Amino acid sequence: MVLLLAFAASLCYAAGYVLQYHEAHQAPRRLFLSPRLLLELARHRLWVGGIVFMAIGTALQGWALDEGSLAVVEPVLTASMLFALAISAVWQREPLRPREWIGAVMVSAGLGLLLGVGEPTLGRSDMPQYQWMLVTLSTWGLALFMVAAGQRAPWPTYRAALIGGASGVLFGLQDAMTHWALHWAHRDFGHLLISWQTYVLVIASIYALTLSQSAYEAGRLSAALPPMTVAEPVIGVLIGMMALNEQFNNSPAALAWEAFGALVMVVGTWLLARSPLVAGHRSGRLRQLEERVLHHQNPQPAAVAPLSDGTPAPDRS
Repeated sequence: MVLLLAFAASLCYAAGYVLQYHEAHQAPRRLFLSPRLLLELARHRLWVGGIVFMAIGTALQGWALDEGSLAVVEPVLTASMLFALAISAVWQREPLRPREWIGAVMVSAGLGLLLGVGEPTLGRSDMPQYQWMLVTLSTWGLALFMVAAGQRAPWPTYRAALIGGASGVLFGLQDAMTHWALHWAHRDFGHLLISWQTYVLVIASIYALTLSQSAYEAGRLSAALPPMTVAEPVIGVLIGMMALNEQFNNSPAALAWEAFGALVMVVGTWLLARSPLVAGHRSGRLRQLEERVLHHQNPQPAAVAPLSDGTPAPDRS
């Protein structure tokens, strides 16, 4: 039952990713990284449908976690990236290359192995204020650094990967703060209303969603989605281990498998990063077409032929 719920949640997340990408990729470029992008996308039925799928996936994930453990559910949810890439390939009628399939499988399997063997223990839900400040500033700093790097990236797909990774970082912070909010909602709702973490949670959620849609707008789904789906659980696990007293299985055998899972995940990410569809390389025919479009948009002045005595002809423009 738990596995069925987790796989259903993965499919809903995957459908939500693809529907959001289909609309966000065609959004006006002037709205890139602006919260107004969400207002624009909210006018499109497919994008709203993607949000509905994401909400259903969240509900199914909560149901699965209520029935089973995090170590069982989270590895299955990483399959959403595979489902999303497969759905996108069918939707766009552009099959993924073997390198992308292998990379995606390795990322999902490595992360699943890391979380499944590690069996993180349930820690506390709150931490001292100074720790919350450090966690918030560090995650926001990392996300903003990735956004700045993405804006300077030479290829659109690099930009999509960096912006997508930044959204995953903030989604990881959002997960930790949501865990904190649910804890206080049951104990003291008034404390929840007067705490600054509540409003940081709202801002982080909105900006993370803005970044994810901007990543879809900037490049391919195969570039934006893997960093996003990897960064969220990694940041969440790091916050849990470093601040919320969550611990991984530290037996020698478990540590060996955890290290192997991390290595597989890194190699899979490297394969995706070197994929022609992700790295920004183009086929010769497509490159020629792009060059013609750029030349048409920015025509170069014609060469001026010299006169018979070798002096340049006068400019008649």
